[in-house]
Amino acid sequence: MSVTRNTRGFTLIELAVSLVTGVIVVTAGLSFAVALWRTIEGNQLRDDVHRNSRFVAMSLERDFQFTGVGIQSTTSFGTLAVWGDTIVILSVPFDPHEAPPYDLNPAEGTDNPLPLGGTCGSECVDLIAQSGDVELSKGDLARLQVNDERRLILIKSRTGSDDEPQVWFTSHPTILRYAAGMAGGLRLDRYSTFVQRLSLITYYRDGDRLMRAERLKVDGTAEGEVLAFGVQSFEVSVLFRDGDEADEVNIQDTDPTNDFDDVVGVRVRTVLAADHVDPRVRGGELYTQAYEWRFAPRNLMYERDRL
Repeated sequence: MSVTRNTRGFTLIELAVSLVTGVIVVTAGLSFAVALWRTIEGNQLRDDVHRNSRFVAMSLERDFQFTGVGIQSTTSFGTLAVWGDTIVILSVPFDPHEAPPYDLNPAEGTDNPLPLGGTCGSECVDLIAQSGDVELSKGDLARLQVNDERRLILIKSRTGSDDEPQVWFTSHPTILRYAAGMAGGLRLDRYSTFVQRLSLITYYRDGDRLMRAERLKVDGTAEGEVLAFGVQSFEVSVLFRDGDEADEVNIQDTDPTNDFDDVVGVRVRTVLAADHVDPRVRGGELYTQAYEWRFAPRNLMYERDRL
C-alpha cells in the first residue's frame, strides 16, 4: 500500500516576506534599545550633577547651624562672614563641654592697660586656667578679647606649664579678613582680657573645586579638603534684617543696618558641571546647571528675634 504526502514548502515570496518582516522587527527593537540606553546614560549624567548639588546644599545647611554657637555677633565682629566665593562660620566648640575662656596671667604690678605687645613677647600671652589645664595647641584658632574688642589669633606654639602656659601666636594683622593679634596698637587689659578657642568652618572655591576647611595653616591659609568638583561658579551674598542684600558686611560706612549684628542669612548661587561631555546630552556641549539656596542660621535668627 502506498501513502501520498503533501511535501509542498514555503514559496520564495513567503520566505522573502518573512525575512523582511524579521529585519524590520529586529531593527525596531535595536533602535528602541539604543534610544533607551542613550536616555538612561543622559539621565545618569544629569543625576550626577543634581546629586552633587544636593550634597553641597546638605553640607552648607548642616554647617550654617553652627554659626554663632556660644558667641554672639557684634557690630564689628560677626560669627558669619562672606565675600566673593568665601564663607566663614565661627562658633565656640562643645566637646562635650563649652571651650572655656582663659584669663590673662600678667606679671605683678599696677599698670593698666599693659604696655604695647603681649605679656611674654610681642606675639605671646601668659594665660591661666581657673580649673584644669589650658587646652590650646598649635593650629588652634582663638579669639583674644580685651574689654569689648575682639581679635582672632592663630596659635603657633606654647611653652610653660599646662595650667599657666605662654601661648605664642602668628603675627598676621588679619586672619580671614578679621582683625588679628594686637595689630593697630591694641593694649591688653590686666583685668578684662581672655582667650577662648573657636571652631572654624570655611568654604571657598579653588579652580573648579569647592573646598571646605576646619583649620588654618600657620601661614593663615585654609587647610581644606575637596567637597565638590565641577564648580564653575560659587557666589555668596549676605542678607540683613531689614531685607537688604550685599556682597559683604560693611562696618566702615555710616549705615547702621548693614553691620555684622544685622546679618540674618546668606544666599548662595552656584553653577555645577558634569565631569565629562556626552554627545547625547545638549548636543555634545558640557552639561551645566545653576542652583540657588538661601540659608538662615537659627542662632542668627534667634539674635534677630531677641533684639
